[in-house]
Amino acid sequence: MGQTVVVGRIKHETNTFSSLSTGREEFAATSLYRGEAIVPEFRGTNTDLGGFLRVGEERGWEVVPTIAANATPGGIVTAEALDDFVETLLGGIDEADPDAVLLGLHGAMVSERDRDGDGYILERVRESVGEGVPVMATLDLHANVSDRMAENADGLFGYDTYPHVDIGDTGEEAAQAMAATLSGGLDPTVVVERAPLLPPLPVLQTADEPMRSLLAAAADAESARVPDVSVFGGFAYADVPEAGFSVVGVTDGSLEDDARGACADIAADAAARRREFDRAYTSVGEAVEEATAWDAAEGPLLLADVADNPGGGSAEDGTVLLDALLDAGVEGAAVAAIYDPAAVDAAVDAGVGASLSVELGGHIEDNGDPISVDASVRLLSDGTYRNQGPMSTGLRVSFGRTAVLEIDGVDVIVGSHRQQPYDPEVFRSHGITPERQRVLVLKSTVHYRAAFEPIAAAVREVSAPGLCSPDLSSFEYEHVDRSMYPLDDA
Repeated sequence: MGQTVVVGRIKHETNTFSSLSTGREEFAATSLYRGEAIVPEFRGTNTDLGGFLRVGEERGWEVVPTIAANATPGGIVTAEALDDFVETLLGGIDEADPDAVLLGLHGAMVSERDRDGDGYILERVRESVGEGVPVMATLDLHANVSDRMAENADGLFGYDTYPHVDIGDTGEEAAQAMAATLSGGLDPTVVVERAPLLPPLPVLQTADEPMRSLLAAAADAESARVPDVSVFGGFAYADVPEAGFSVVGVTDGSLEDDARGACADIAADAAARRREFDRAYTSVGEAVEEATAWDAAEGPLLLADVADNPGGGSAEDGTVLLDALLDAGVEGAAVAAIYDPAAVDAAVDAGVGASLSVELGGHIEDNGDPISVDASVRLLSDGTYRNQGPMSTGLRVSFGRTAVLEIDGVDVIVGSHRQQPYDPEVFRSHGITPERQRVLVLKSTVHYRAAFEPIAAAVREVSAPGLCSPDLSSFEYEHVDRSMYPLDDA
C-alpha cells in the first residue's frame, strides 16, 4: 500500500462589508461533499482537488477524501459551519493517521470562530498531525496571507492566473512538492514578504501590467528546490489586519535566504510600481450610450458590472445598470444574473409563457432600488450546469431555481442562489446563445474574461455600485493598515 495522504477543501472569500451571513446552507448551495462522494465529483476537473487526485493516482497514494466545502463569496462564515467542516477534516485525519495532508483553501476566509479563518484551519490541522507530518495548501491569488498560515504550513501554493484558469495545475504543483517531500528530496519551508499595497480586483488581472511581469519574475525565481513563488494580490474587501499584497515562496530550507531575497525583490518592485495598479472605468451613462448605438455585426458588446460581483461577495441584486439599459430602450441584451429568490418564486407560480409584474432586485445592499418591471417568463430551470470554459472546467455550478425573464427586449437570468456567471454555459443552459446577443451584461469582475473575451467584440468595465467597487475610498476600514496604497494615496 502506498503512502496515505488526506485531502480536503474548505474555501470561502469573505467580504466583511456584506450583510449576508455564510452558513452551512450557503455552502450546500454551492459545493458541499463529504468522504467518498468527493472523488467522483472532482476527478478530472480543473480544481485543486482534481489536481490532488491526479497526482495521487500517479504516485500510488492512498488518498483519503474528507470534506469539500465551498460557498459563493459573501459575508462572515458562521462558527457553526466552520466547526462542522474542520471537525470533519480532523476526524478524517485521526482515522487515517496520514503521512501527509493536502488542503484546498482560499486564504481570505473570515469567520465568527476566528477572523483568520484559514490560519485557524491550518493551526488545527498542525495541532492534530504534529510537526512530523507535512501539511501543504493551495491558495487563491486573492489570499490575505497571514504569518499564522505560513507558520502552520510546509507549503502555500497560489494560483498564477486571474482569471483562475490554473487551479488544477496549482493542485498538481502542491501535490508534486508533497511527493518530493515524502521521498526526502525536499525539506520545505515557507517564506513571506509583503508590500504596502491593497489593490482592488480588476487591476490584478494577470494578463496586464504590473501583475504580468511580477508573476514572470516569480516564475524565474522557481527551481527544483524552490518549487513555488506566488504573488498574492490580496483581497481588499476583507477588513482584517492581514489584508494586502504578499509574495510567498516554498523553498528547501537550505535555500531559505535566497528565496526570501527573491520574494522581497518582487514585493519591493510591486510597491515601487504602485500607481500602475490604478485604472479608469466606464460610467453607467457611457456604457448605456455605447450599448444604444452598438452594431453587433462583429459580436456582442460585453458590459462587466464589476462592482456587483458575487464572486467577491457583492449581493448580485444591483439594478443600476439594468435600469439604465431598460430606460434607454436597449434591446437584444442578455443579463447574468440578478439574485432575487422572490422574483423566481413569482415566475414559478406564473409559469412559462405567462406575464407578471415584479419588483426586481435592489433588496439587499445599497446598490440600486428595486425596479418595477412587466416581464414574460421565458424559461424555468434548476439553474445547474457544468463549466465548459477554461476556468474550473467540469465543475458543477448552480444558480438554484432560476427563471429567465424577458423585459422589453432584454433577457434577464434571475437566480435563487448567488453565483458568479463566468462561463458561457450560464446562458446556453438557459436557452440563450451568447454570441447572438447585441449586448451581454455580466456581474463579474475578471473571471468572465477567460471564456467570454473570445465571444465579445468589445469589453467595458462598468462602475456601477456594489461591494466589489474598485473605489476603495467608499469603504470604512477599521482593521486594515491604512498606510497601504491606495488608502494612503502618497
